[in-house]
Amino acid sequence: MKSIESNSKRIIVAKLEKGEDLLEALAGLAKKYELVSGFFSAIGAFSKANIGFFEEGEYKSVKLESDLELLSCIGNVSCREGEVMVHAHAVVGDREGKAFGGHVLKGCVVSVTCEIFLVEIDKKITRAKDNATGLYLLDF
Repeated sequence: MKSIESNSKRIIVAKLEKGEDLLEALAGLAKKYELVSGFFSAIGAFSKANIGFFEEGEYKSVKLESDLELLSCIGNVSCREGEVMVHAHAVVGDREGKAFGGHVLKGCVVSVTCEIFLVEIDKKITRAKDNATGLYLLDF
């Protein structure tokens, strides 16, 4: 195990509008506020969701198109090769109470709103490619 200690610096609160993509909006927030490392939580509603499961070296995508509640979304912001990287997992639920969860991929589109609380930390967190999996994992 590797670990570091960090402190919170500031909290950014955002409300996404209908039609916005969750991952693009999170990356845009990080760039707008020059945030390089942090963590977030979000709730809201989607008209489309694209949830992934990592298998055999790639993300298998489950695409949903209906009224969905974003029941929970958590994740972090770090740097990968000098660029902002958002890593998020979410659980969405449909009108029948079925839940779907996994890695958030591009294509999670807000239907009504999405409320985000983004907490910046005071240490720069980077990611490095893990040759065994091909994933960019935390590196400090």
